[in-house]
Amino acid sequence: MNIFPHIPPETRRVTATWNVIKKNWFIGVVHKFVIALFILSVGLLVWRFPVLPPGVPIWFSRPWGEDRLASPYWLLLLPASSIVWYGIDLLIGIYVTAEYLIFTQMLFLSSLIVSLLSFITLIKILFLVT
Repeated sequence: MNIFPHIPPETRRVTATWNVIKKNWFIGVVHKFVIALFILSVGLLVWRFPVLPPGVPIWFSRPWGEDRLASPYWLLLLPASSIVWYGIDLLIGIYVTAEYLIFTQMLFLSSLIVSLLSFITLIKILFLVT
């Protein structure tokens, strides 16, 4: 008996695939670290936002001076990009590389690296301006 008649079978397949994938210890640890780094980044931004100056250095590839500065709201780009990267890797891991665990682990490792570098960059920017 199907207790969820309106849930399409594809959704159940994706959920089942994710449940199998996250049982791997490495993927489970990376999943928790990425979510924790995202929450820490947003929390740090919320905590330090009132004391941020009107211009913070974001664009480090531009020449020295005012070209590097942007509104403090642009700092939200760092945690947002890390969670978007994680979401893309999650979708690729579920739909494409679910049969090959090593490729899924490499995708999740790249998500961890992007999230960690994003968090470190955010901390360095916040320590630089406050």
